[in-house]
Amino acid sequence: MNKSHRYGLLIGYVIGFLSIFSIIYFILNLDFFLLVVDWSFIVLLILFGFSIEEFFVWAKNGKRSELSDIVAMAFFFFIIFIFTKDYLTSLMGAFSIYLWIGIYELKEYPVINKLLIISLVTYNMIFIAGLISNYLEKANILSTSIVLDTVFAFSFWIILGLGFILFGRKYLVVWRFMSPQYLIIILYVIGWIFVVSLNEIFNELLDLRINIYANIYLVLIAVNIIIYFVSGAMIDKLLGIKEVNNEKLLKIVEDVKKAIGIKGKVKVGFGKYPILNAQAYGPFFDRRIAIIANDLENIKEDELKGIIAHELAHTKGNHILILTFIQIGDLIIRWILGFPATFYDYTFGSPNIDLIYFIMINIGVYIILYFFVRILEGYADLRTKEAGYKVELAKALYNLESFYASGRETGLNTMLLCDEKITNDNQILDYIDTAKYLSNSMINPSKISLLSNFLNSHPPSYHRIAAILGDDIGPYKEAILPILCVKNSKRKKYAKKFEMQIQEFKQISNNKFKELFKIDNISNLFESFKIKELYLYEFEKNYLFKNVITDEYILGKIQDIKFLEDISDNFQYIVQNLKNNEIEYLNSTLYSKIAINFNDMYFFNGENPLKLHDIEFNQKKTDGNYIFLDINQNKVYKKLKKTKLPLSIDFIKTFKGKEVFLKSKGELKILECKNIDSHDTGYDYTIELANYNNNDNEKEIIRLKLDNIIVRPYNIHLSISGSKNKTSEIDLLNWIEKKKIRTYFYLKKPVNNIEIGYLKKITRNKSSQNKKNSLNDKHEIILTIENIFKKLIDIHLDQIDLVSFSYETGTIQLKSEKSLLSKLGYRIIKKLRPQEIIYQ
Repeated sequence: MNKSHRYGLLIGYVIGFLSIFSIIYFILNLDFFLLVVDWSFIVLLILFGFSIEEFFVWAKNGKRSELSDIVAMAFFFFIIFIFTKDYLTSLMGAFSIYLWIGIYELKEYPVINKLLIISLVTYNMIFIAGLISNYLEKANILSTSIVLDTVFAFSFWIILGLGFILFGRKYLVVWRFMSPQYLIIILYVIGWIFVVSLNEIFNELLDLRINIYANIYLVLIAVNIIIYFVSGAMIDKLLGIKEVNNEKLLKIVEDVKKAIGIKGKVKVGFGKYPILNAQAYGPFFDRRIAIIANDLENIKEDELKGIIAHELAHTKGNHILILTFIQIGDLIIRWILGFPATFYDYTFGSPNIDLIYFIMINIGVYIILYFFVRILEGYADLRTKEAGYKVELAKALYNLESFYASGRETGLNTMLLCDEKITNDNQILDYIDTAKYLSNSMINPSKISLLSNFLNSHPPSYHRIAAILGDDIGPYKEAILPILCVKNSKRKKYAKKFEMQIQEFKQISNNKFKELFKIDNISNLFESFKIKELYLYEFEKNYLFKNVITDEYILGKIQDIKFLEDISDNFQYIVQNLKNNEIEYLNSTLYSKIAINFNDMYFFNGENPLKLHDIEFNQKKTDGNYIFLDINQNKVYKKLKKTKLPLSIDFIKTFKGKEVFLKSKGELKILECKNIDSHDTGYDYTIELANYNNNDNEKEIIRLKLDNIIVRPYNIHLSISGSKNKTSEIDLLNWIEKKKIRTYFYLKKPVNNIEIGYLKKITRNKSSQNKKNSLNDKHEIILTIENIFKKLIDIHLDQIDLVSFSYETGTIQLKSEKSLLSKLGYRIIKKLRPQEIIYQ
């Protein structure tokens, strides 16, 4: 779309919004005074202003800004809220409008696109129901929002039904086993229908005037009891579990059953799904265990024993019965407090609390309930360990986490919903990444991982492994460990406690990796991957290292890296300690680091530039001071722990004579830095850039002042546009090929979606050789990549989503092309992670 059309759309947007808003204002006969003093109207006006500015940035540059999506979502929310005053309807409406855009933009991602369609249909149904409810209430046709409440209550079934239509039965399983919840919700609906039917019989037909609704809690309690007694046969039907007669499997179950201490029969079933797991279920008189796998014959026996032992430990501890009592207890407390029992209360009953507040309170209730569920999981792990299967269970957890890979935080790997199978090479990468994730998370778990576990029925796998392999973490402590480790001091305390467990897990994961992939030497594998190329720009440079457990600092110069025989801790930095000149070996997973450039200028917020002179440590080397010099050569001390050292402003000087990357108007252009002019101040730089491919006589010089640009160092990202004109992309790809840059290619598919390696050739399809401008035609450009496994792979350019690589300079963006909110976002990044950006 050309610029004039984009500006036309901007004008049309402003006129259209004002016209539609005015029409609705007059149709609804709103009070002008009440409208202008309404806080949501004031917010809407502010967001309208921001939306115009975001639209203008797009019209001018042809590319949306980084925060335009958030502005659009907030704007849609308040447009709806100003008329409905309903939070849930407004939220669903904002999502449903935005998802139309998302589905169009992600149409080339088959699995994600289907998941978005499921969300779009669900959100739109809730949104439309909300609008209908709002109209009926304001017209005094209905006194409650029963239409919205009913559709929301049944939205789970909309999601489940659409998922089943688009993906089949496997959609029921891949969400980390929600099958018991499906059964509970089905019977809850039946329970409510039963109560409504009785109410009709007693009050309408028999005219007895009995409040049957008051007995809904008793009915739902009965539902839980029924579920307990029929769960065995019902789950088999729901998931298609078939009884097995495999003698080897039955013997394994029998041996584990004896080790756990279970007497009596346990029925063994099998469900064919693309994942390895197991599930124990059924009442005390009908105990069952289902093995979930793609192929029963290819399951590793030791991992299978670990999984079966854990599930049978649930059976031994009567955890299924305990869970039933927990759910019944929850219903009794709700009954006493008069709090709604389920979402279906809003369809069939008349609760005295709004649905939105019920949702919020319910989240808090489930955080508490899941705490008790996690305790039971901890006890099952403990019983498994006591039965002698701790190594087997730890290995099984590692295997399961590797299977989920990038979907481990959400509990869904989109690979499970497609037909393509993961290649051996990509599986190797997943197992390496998972081993690093689990090991690192025992030391320094991410806050997102910890907080997301509040609404999870299982403790994080890394905490489970630490508890299984050690003796100092019991089930109760394991259940609350995610909460405790949010605080840094507690995180460090348990990282020290887990030292032995981490070493044992490393041995388990290394052995598993070698056995699975027939690899004898892990360090040689990493050497063959040429990982060292990622760190070449750090060699012979100074860094301040900090131990993430002990907080001990080391000031050193990186000499090299040394690969280790360990997939979870790939290498050590070989560092010359600048305080004692000794050579030290620092494990990459145990140390964070920031670049140190002595005699360079550093800018701190609201201060004049300071020159870094030295660093001093306290006696324990756990704190100290940066020593700076101001313009008068006076020493300025800043505490190491309290100071976030920014990127040196003199980093820009290193660009001279090298390629840099200018991101402008949606394109990433490769330019050559011809000169850096520091003016009289010594730090007010002007960067002179020229086109990379032109002859010196033809090069047009672009001069950019440092105050007018944003610099992101080292990591370069090229998004492949959907347009036919890919000139800038091809220029950069040609440069990558020429420079032999180790590159990450991210593909538009749910599985085998990354290739790491070297671009060897860029060609066109033979059928297009004689076509004019065929280089820019869709499906015509083919990249030949030699990946890190020494295999040549041909990929169409339009199949690539993102290309990423590291280089010694960085990406330059123009402030003039950024919206106000994007600039605010960059300021926040500078404050939180100042080493990642130069923003004056």
